[in-house]
Parts: sequence; C-alpha cells; structure tokens
Amino acid sequence: MKSIKSKIFVFALLSTLIPSLVLGLLSFHLNENLIKDNVKRELRILASHASYELDAWVNQNIHEGNSLTSAKIIIDALSNAANLQNGYIKVSPEILTHYLSSVHKKLETILELTVVDTNKNVIASSSDQHILIEPLKNLWLDGNTSHQPLVSPPLWSDQFGTTVISIALPVVSYDDYILGQLVLTYDLQNIKPLLKGSAKSPRGEIYLFDWNGSTLLATHTDVTYPSFLDPRTFQYLLNNPGEFLTFRDFSQKHVIGLAYKAETLPIAVVAEKNHKDVYAAWTKQRDLYFILVGMSIFIVATIAIYLGHSIVTPLQRLINATGQIVKGNLDIPINAVTQKDEVGKLAQMFNLMMEKLRRSQAKILAANKAMQQKNQQLEKLSITDGLTGLYNRNKLNQIISDQLLRFQRNKRPFAVLMIDVDYFKVLNDKLGHVTGDEILAAIADTLTQSIRSIDFAARYGGDEFIIILTETTVKEAVITAERIRSQASEIHCKAIDKIINVTLSIGIIQSEPKDTSPITLISRADQALYEAKHAGRNQAHTISPDTEYATSLNPD
Repeated sequence: MKSIKSKIFVFALLSTLIPSLVLGLLSFHLNENLIKDNVKRELRILASHASYELDAWVNQNIHEGNSLTSAKIIIDALSNAANLQNGYIKVSPEILTHYLSSVHKKLETILELTVVDTNKNVIASSSDQHILIEPLKNLWLDGNTSHQPLVSPPLWSDQFGTTVISIALPVVSYDDYILGQLVLTYDLQNIKPLLKGSAKSPRGEIYLFDWNGSTLLATHTDVTYPSFLDPRTFQYLLNNPGEFLTFRDFSQKHVIGLAYKAETLPIAVVAEKNHKDVYAAWTKQRDLYFILVGMSIFIVATIAIYLGHSIVTPLQRLINATGQIVKGNLDIPINAVTQKDEVGKLAQMFNLMMEKLRRSQAKILAANKAMQQKNQQLEKLSITDGLTGLYNRNKLNQIISDQLLRFQRNKRPFAVLMIDVDYFKVLNDKLGHVTGDEILAAIADTLTQSIRSIDFAARYGGDEFIIILTETTVKEAVITAERIRSQASEIHCKAIDKIINVTLSIGIIQSEPKDTSPITLISRADQALYEAKHAGRNQAHTISPDTEYATSLNPD
C-alpha cells in the first residue's frame, strides 16, 4: 500500500506541473488566434452593417424620388418639351423651377433637383448651377430606353464642397413613354450617422472608398479630400472581401481591416480597428489567462494530494463497487486512474462500463437521428410537389379550406390565380420531357419570387398552377398576375441551352360568400382560366363580383 501512496504523490506532482507547463506554452498561440477570430467577426459585422445601411440609404432615396416623378407638373412640363400642341404650354419651365425649389426646401437631404428631357437638355433645376455628373449623363437614355433608376459614382463637388451622388429616375408619361429624367443630388455625408451603428455594435472605424482607393467618408474622423489608400493594399481588400489584413491606412496608422463592396454604388466599405488597441486587449487576456492557470494549478495540486491520502483505505471497497457498475448498477460514482495495482483493476472495470454506456448511447442517438430525418422527409413529401417544390394538391385543398373559414370570420376577401402554360404539350413534345420539366420548375421559381410570404403557390396538376393571395382583391391580384406573366416570358433551359418564349394564361377570381368549398372556388377560377384561353391566351382574365374584364400582354 505504501507503493500506492508514492504513486499517488507522484501523480499529484505530475498533474500540477505538466499541465501548467503545456498550457503556458500554448496560451500565447491560442489567445492570439482567439483575438484574431473575434476581430475578424467584429470587423465583418461592422462592414456588413455599413454596406447594408449604404444600400438601404440609396434604395430609400430612389423610393423617395419615385414619388416625385409621378407629379403632374413634371410630366406636363416634359410633355411640352417633347411635343408642343398648337403653341399651348401647360407648364412653363419657370413654373417647374419654382416647383422644384419648393420641393427642395421641404426635402433637406437633397442638394439639388434637376429635370432633363430625352435629349439630355435641362428643363428646370432647383439650383442655378445644376450638377450633371458626366458618367451618369452619358448613360441617360443613351440609345436604350429604360425604366430603371441610374445612380452615379460618388464624386467630389466643388460647388457644394462635399462628395455627392446623383440618382436619375425616369419620368413616364400617362401612355407609359419615357419623357425624361428627374435627377436628385445627395450629399454622401448624410449616410454618416447610419454607418456609426447602434451603441451595442462592435467598436471600430468605417471608411468609404471609391474604386480608385480615394477616401470618401469616415465615421469618426474628418477626411481631407482627396486621401488615398496604398494601391496594393486597397486592391487586396477589394479582391478579397471579408478577409482581414494588417496595413497602414491613409493616415499611416497601423490598423487591421477588411472590406466589402456595396451593391448599389461603386463603393468599397472598409472596417478598421487600431492594431495597438486590438493587441492591448490581447495582452490583458493573456495576463488574466496566466492568473487563471496559476489558480488552476494550485487547486489541482491540492485535490491530487487529498486524493492520494483518501483513496488507499476504501480502495478494495471501490473495486467491488465497480463490479456492480459493470453488471448494470449505475448509482455509484467512481473516479478511475490507470495503474497496474488495485486501482488498475478498478480502472479496467470502469472502462468496460463506460464503453458499454458509449455504445448504448451511440445506438440511441443514431436511431433518433435516423427517425427524425425520415419524419422530416415524409412530412415534406406529403405536402410538396417533387418537381417544383411547391405545395401539392392535397395541401392546396387544406389551404383553401382555411382561407374560406377565415373569409367567413373576418369578411376580408382573398384572390385565386389559376395559371396554365400556353401550348405546354407542344413544347413538351417538341423539346422533350426534360426541358418540359425544367420549364415547369422555372415557372415555379417565378411564382415563389412574385408572391409575398403570406401567400401560397401550389402545383394543381400537369402544367397548371394555383396561387392564393391572402387579403387581396381581384383588382390588386391583376398586378401580381401581370408581373408573373412578364417575368415568365423568357426561360433559359439548360438542357438545350436556349431561351424559350413562354406565355401564360391566368384566370383570376375573388372569394365570395357563395364559395363553400375548395371545389366551388377552383371551379370559378377554372372558368376564368377558360375565358383567358378562349380570348386568345397569353393574358389574364378576371372575374370579380361587380365586373368582368381581361388584361393582355401586347407583344408589340
């Protein structure tokens, strides 16, 4: 027994000295990696947040500007410039200038509003010296009529003494012809409060650079224009978004940073942290780590010495108890040590017991995991169509039944769109079943992307689809139907590597009190679809409680 005591004492020494030495050598490396991971995560959060806010700011300005393009005074003024009728002028440029100036005073975030015609001539502006950014001006209606907004690259303006961007929005006539552009000029400094983030966001500096490496904006410091980042550093950050790099910024500070590209503007968003601040935190963590290691060594050594004195006397009793654990009695806790004496026998029994428990646990976990996967697969297969991923017919009936019950309670109508692919059998026979399946899958994707999260899309059968638009009237459903027909007009088929022209016939109805079951509702939708086909296909036919009309897509 004396040999056991000596072995326990040696074990106590080794258990305290060896871990402390090993952990001491590894702590520097492990802590450094931890700091790097934390810095990378925080910088990515900063850069991602700033990129999101920048894109959201541009989209918000576009939305704000779109509300101005529909103003009657702007449309009439551009209509005069495009086509004077018997010398009669509805709106003079002076009146339009006064209107733009009044709007400018109300919208403080806008530096300037300018209206140009299709020949790029300025009709009116809220400023005497209007800004027409040449890169943007060269894109305006340059041989391509477009309803999409155009955003200029950020440029320095001597007139306003700041970096500006201009957004050109099309002004459309009542007959859906482009008459010109409304150009809104914004100060890029307006985005600065949004880029700083909330008080709970990671600390750091956000910089905006153009694609030449020139600094446009900083969140916490003032930037002297122009200030450039080292070209090689900037190219690395631009070509490796999300990967951090240690470098010197334009003010020669030693920093750690990474970059993301904004989606709506040719701008690189760079998040930085001061290198000294980062590794100051690492030093504090390292010191704290050594203190904890020292405390752990003391505690482990104390426990090991205590066990060395306490384990000898009850050793034989623990061996017998371990035999009971192997037979299935798991109520006795035992600490095992690998040795060739009595403690070694105890360790062998303990290991057998643990192996048995591990095997049993592994089998149970494997069986549970397999059962969960099977249940998920069965649940998905029971409600979805295998080809398109949309809801199947059984699930569609459940959805319609639920919507009818809700309609009876709150009296809020919902709309049903029954969609059929025109001449799908001809396409299927001509191009093959593989291409036909690809067309159906592509149309299913279009349907999913064209509806809201509260709406439902299902494959009714063959080449027929049904969409349920919750709390939607038949007139509102027409907009969705036309968008679906437009987006599904051209489908690229990988199987034959061609773009297929596809047209859709759509029947649209609105729920009515007489709809008592999914059958009656679908029957009315089918009748509307029949009318759309009978009228020549490639159109949406709508049946509403008070009127009946059809909308069609004019190929010309």
